[in-house]
Amino acid sequence: MPRKRSRKLPDEAAIRALTEPAVFERGRAYCDDGAVSDLVARGDTISAAVAGSDVEPYRVTIRIADGQVESSTCTCPYEWDGACKHVVATLLAAAEAGKALEERPPLAKRLEALDRDALTDLILRRAALDPDLVEWIELECTIAPQAAPDGATIDPAPLAARARSLIAQRERRRDYWDGYQPRGNEAELHALVEKAVPFLEAGDGRNALRILEAVAKPLVEDWLDYLYEHDEETYLLFEDLGRMMAEAALVSDLDAQERERLRETLTDWQERIFDYGPQGFEVAILALETDWDDPALKAVLDGGPGPWPPKDNFESRALTEVMLRVLDGSGRDEAYMNLARAVAAQTRYAEKLVRLGRVAEAVAHARATFSKPAEALDLAQALDAAGRCKEALAVAEAGLDLGGPDAKGDALDIRHPGHTVAHLARWLRDKARGDLAVRAARMAFAATLSRADFHAAKTASGAAWPSLRTELLAVLGKAKHAHDRVAILLDEGLIAEAVAAAGPDTNTAVLRQLAEAAHASHPDWVIALAERHAAGIMDAGSAGQYAEAADWLGCAARAYDAAGRFEDWIRRIEDLIATHKRKHKLRPMLEALRAGG
Repeated sequence: MPRKRSRKLPDEAAIRALTEPAVFERGRAYCDDGAVSDLVARGDTISAAVAGSDVEPYRVTIRIADGQVESSTCTCPYEWDGACKHVVATLLAAAEAGKALEERPPLAKRLEALDRDALTDLILRRAALDPDLVEWIELECTIAPQAAPDGATIDPAPLAARARSLIAQRERRRDYWDGYQPRGNEAELHALVEKAVPFLEAGDGRNALRILEAVAKPLVEDWLDYLYEHDEETYLLFEDLGRMMAEAALVSDLDAQERERLRETLTDWQERIFDYGPQGFEVAILALETDWDDPALKAVLDGGPGPWPPKDNFESRALTEVMLRVLDGSGRDEAYMNLARAVAAQTRYAEKLVRLGRVAEAVAHARATFSKPAEALDLAQALDAAGRCKEALAVAEAGLDLGGPDAKGDALDIRHPGHTVAHLARWLRDKARGDLAVRAARMAFAATLSRADFHAAKTASGAAWPSLRTELLAVLGKAKHAHDRVAILLDEGLIAEAVAAAGPDTNTAVLRQLAEAAHASHPDWVIALAERHAAGIMDAGSAGQYAEAADWLGCAARAYDAAGRFEDWIRRIEDLIATHKRKHKLRPMLEALRAGG
């Protein structure tokens, strides 16, 4: 019998923060329409099936910790930032289920109950039905650090076969609305590349290169032949491959002939894909051409001023990033700090000081050199992770006064190119208390004008909220553009202001909420708004949306009544029934509205 218990799930604000407002509203509609089924919790994982535009339901898997989403996957082809509507629908359905959410034992618990023979039998029976599982098991048993003990050479053939299989699965299908769409599991392709990580961490560059080459070859060949016109995601793998190959080359003991062979291969691949966008192999080619004994590099590593790198371009900066990673992982602390200082990698230098326990030096260095909020955020997080909360808050507070993303600063700060003061302010708002939290909350909202940051400011400010609320509303009122303006005003009960601010770009779901709230105070406005939205649906014959049209008309009915125009409503609904009498799905809804009137 499945167990049921209470668990901490993301609230609506947390779910909204996962994606764009329009995607959230579509996810809410899916949830409200009962599209979510097979909703089950297993440990920290929630899974569900969500009916969508495809014949088969999309499968959603979400990992949750302390009320926050750690990761989520969906089998739909959604390729934009944030969660898809199916993930949103699943989270909302789980929140609605609450304590009634069905919970089953985690898979690991079930497997623990099986002895070796039973587990083997289970796997073999499933493998007989699933060729992909056979391929996956063979890969996992072959491409692993324990499969290459004492410097043994691994066999990359199973990995290459899996890469070809995954790419072959990305066959395109014809979709009536969207044209051809790539199919396949992008996450699995990334997972193949990451098979090299344990070898890189162990300093085994040779085996790491074998793995990376085995994945790269079919990617180059098949992506060019079949996918580049339709696949805007896979090309990003080339950047990961290039940087990891650069790291593998720097930690390997390749002789001159081996380096030249690999350099020629990568040069050929780069030339083949260059015109299509990816440039990932260029950093690996540069790594193969650069020796640790290069006089200019050696001088920098020994504490000299440089210059380094010889050329100030993206590939050289990316290679320097990889070199810093290698030096850090190999324990060459002084060489790491010398290189970071020479290339003005201020955050790397300061973070290394923190890891070495030299916190006071790190803070002093930050105050002297940092000029970006992103730099302060990186160091504040490093200090916080090291248990130095006081220093973390001080660095973050100082960062609030730094310039924006275009300010001159860390020459190698390519990790968070889109980060602005809002990211730092949010972190500080959630970590600090009292006046500092209020200041950070004020800055976060001023930078984003978002509904989520407005509500987070309320939580962070406590007793200071009335005063802060007045300030934030004043900031909102002066802003020329604010996507969440109407929603915020509505949340705060400022109905007249929300009505005045509503326009054609206002989210439909927010307009619907506003119409309900304003039907008594602004009946004429609500009547016009509701009838316009209902007419758009009914006149278009959008049968799947007739319930939404009826909801709009119900709101109009309440506005007619509030305005003392009940007879006008009766005449209006009679006209609508007569106009749409042939729409058999809509007519009963309209008649129900007349009866309710």
